[in-house]
Amino acid sequence: MKKRYPEFDVAKAIALAGVIIGHSTYLGTPDRLASVFYSFDMPLFFIVSGFFSKPEAKLTPDYVRKNAKSLLMPYLITCIGVIGCSFLGAILTGKTNPAEIASHWFMASLYGCGGITPATPAFVSAIGALWYLFALFFGKMLLAVVNQFRHPAILVLGLFFCGNVLAQIIWLPWSILQALSATLFLYIGQIIKKHGLLEENSIEPICWLFMAGIWGYSALRFGKLYMVTNTYVNGTQDVIGGIFGSLVILKLCQTACKHIPSVTKPIAWIGKYTLPLFCMHLIELNVFPYQYVSGIVESLPLTPWIGYLIVRFAIIALLTSILYMLPRPISKWYFQSRQKSQAGR
Repeated sequence: MKKRYPEFDVAKAIALAGVIIGHSTYLGTPDRLASVFYSFDMPLFFIVSGFFSKPEAKLTPDYVRKNAKSLLMPYLITCIGVIGCSFLGAILTGKTNPAEIASHWFMASLYGCGGITPATPAFVSAIGALWYLFALFFGKMLLAVVNQFRHPAILVLGLFFCGNVLAQIIWLPWSILQALSATLFLYIGQIIKKHGLLEENSIEPICWLFMAGIWGYSALRFGKLYMVTNTYVNGTQDVIGGIFGSLVILKLCQTACKHIPSVTKPIAWIGKYTLPLFCMHLIELNVFPYQYVSGIVESLPLTPWIGYLIVRFAIIALLTSILYMLPRPISKWYFQSRQKSQAGR
């Protein structure tokens, strides 16, 4: 059985909450709060994935097939869910042509594009948050290739630079350009594990404070790291801030897991289900008609954006529970326990 690192599950839960908060500015969530999470949330996801990626992995058919099953099958099923739910929603509300909205999301699913840039063709629609799954898949393939060379760090930096520059000039489907840049963060994850940077006393406290300061400055002063469009508005500052922020968050989570396990255990439990929660957020984000609950939310004795976040988290939790109860041929792609249950039959 693979060893679990609860601090990584806690960190993933925090990053996921950050993604959802970042996607809620149109519901009134403060831009400053969203910017703090934008400064580290997606780099952290890639760094964690890199931590668990084997440096000796090679680009074999089995390796491609394994990652396609774990990343692209959830993408496919979630896209089908978006298409189906949007179609039904259009029928129920009667405000949109069901065929047109279903066609829109079908084409967006084919493109695998997370966001629109100046280089994006006019006919391309964005699928949204699911870009991450395509970028992670291709990023892991690229990492497996560069790890076979003598100086992978140089190649990784070259890929990051190419992805960042090319994204402003050309457009490629399936978030391939985002994957070029994401390879850097995957590689950082491998370096953290290789050199034991999260082990006790591996880094001096003064260095942790320095990294926290750099990250804090980046988050509060800048916070414009948009991996979805390969946009690093402040260049190196954003990248360093994202790396240092991810490291600091992981270290804080590690410390919390050690000293206050009663608090971190439920958060770690949520972090174990980041993939299904992330995918259900995509369906909720693209389909749920928040205009129909605005009156109720804004009548609550809460700041409206907090009320919307509570509703948003509740909907995601409900959709994830429904996903878990679906037949195993569907749910097994999101939940390891469902895979084991099927195997034990």
